Amino acid sequence: TPSWAWIPPISPSRSRSGSGMRLSLSTEAAPDLALSDLLAACARRGLVALELVEGHAHGVSTESPPEVLAQVRGEVASEGGRIAAYRVDTLERATSPAAAALAKGLGTSIVAPAGDDAADDEILLRAAELYAAAGATLLVAHGARPARVERLRQIIEAAPEGVLGLAWDVDPEDDALATSIAAVLRAAGPHLKHVRLRGGGPEAAGQEGRGIGPLMARLTLAGYDGTLALAPSTPRYRFAWGAWLGRHGGWGCGSKRADASLVTLD
Repeated sequence: TPSWAWIPPISPSRSRSGSGMRLSLSTEAAPDLALSDLLAACARRGLVALELVEGHAHGVSTESPPEVLAQVRGEVASEGGRIAAYRVDTLERATSPAAAALAKGLGTSIVAPAGDDAADDEILLRAAELYAAAGATLLVAHGARPARVERLRQIIEAAPEGVLGLAWDVDPEDDALATSIAAVLRAAGPHLKHVRLRGGGPEAAGQEGRGIGPLMARLTLAGYDGTLALAPSTPRYRFAWGAWLGRHGGWGCGSKRADASLVTLD
């Protein structure tokens, strides 16, 4: 069983109440599972939220009518969970009225990548107006480059409050990760709302020494209270993830039926 010693202390009550870091599952780990099966997998592994990725079998899309979004939101809430984010693969996909309406309907944020071009910065500023009008939030995905994060922060702070934020895509294979964690967190400041970790789960044992431990420690010390979504590092690990998610345990960290490797103490 992989070591999970790098997971920061999280109690079930804090996770469910919205206070403290919330461990989540990205549907990248199981793109063919329906929503009900994803929720069951989260319950087995003690994960309290889902990052939905566009195009997967969960059945949610920018074409989903409001009543479907309300039904999905209710189904997730009835299982004691929440939707951490809805991820699209381009910034252009995120800057449509339908995407903003989806975020509002699901009660979550849209996550989209932004490149380094000034044109992307202009798109973000225009998107801010759209999301402000919809009463929704767009999170900009970034990597481990502090200078880029600082530029994104400037754009966020030029937009209406709460409309734009940051989502850090953490790749343990990035050699710059271990030396840039503190600088990225300083640059992001209070605007970091979502983190996606490529790895963990059944891959955790093979990622020791890749900077994940220091990342978790710094997030905890910084009082990060957003979501941390686990995803496969590459598609070739999906079989291992499928097996890991299919193992039976209990709901929440510290449950009597939970996998002992997931139990953490305050």
